[in-house]
Amino acid sequence: MELTPADLHTHSTFSDGTTTLEQIAAIAGSAGMAVGVADHCGPGSFQLDSDERFRRYFEAVSRHPVYRSVELDLGREINVSRENLKRCDYLIGGVHSLGGRDFFDGAQAWTDIPGLLDGILAAIDEKARIFDFDILAHPGLLPASLRSRQSALLDSRWDQRLIGLALEHGFALEISSRWQVPSAGTIRRAAAAGVTFALGSDAHRPEQVCRLDHSLSLAAACGLTDADLFRPARQLAEKIA
Repeated sequence: MELTPADLHTHSTFSDGTTTLEQIAAIAGSAGMAVGVADHCGPGSFQLDSDERFRRYFEAVSRHPVYRSVELDLGREINVSRENLKRCDYLIGGVHSLGGRDFFDGAQAWTDIPGLLDGILAAIDEKARIFDFDILAHPGLLPASLRSRQSALLDSRWDQRLIGLALEHGFALEISSRWQVPSAGTIRRAAAAGVTFALGSDAHRPEQVCRLDHSLSLAAACGLTDADLFRPARQLAEKIA
């Protein structure tokens, strides 16, 4: 069965993306695909780090035929209120750092691998209890210096613990086209356990928006159908005033 795709993970100029909201909506319209904007929410100058910045963002996104979301930085403090976050059509959570150490800094050395993996899962568990997010972004994405060893480090025990959290908290696992995680084995084990999935480009540039080639290919190879995919409850209007 052919999947009906929706790109639920894109970033705009409201955080660290270079694509405007107008461009995201236009690209999705041309592709005939539903799209969600999920700008970063956490501490830092490029992020939605206050209720006032969130308010301006939410009002702007609401003027376009796109889903309204944010990507919570699960390894850090979130300074936007839960009341405001509940206004989103869905919430994404992603682990980008732990203990103030950025996963995208290639100079960071991580020697305590078991501690790192425990920390990632603990951050997911803690923030899921607080914010009840709907999608876990790029599950299994490790710090930059460890990504070449990702498939070896994320073993069956990791899968069992990740799947257990997804079932306990009810969040979907994103199949990320940008980061090409999780693996096919993880997807098959999660699907067999009853976990749902979301497709995401994690687009930061116009040419990445709605490019779900890897996500769709892997989902099809793992036998996923539309029934396995998370869908936001709100119906998108063709035009929003």
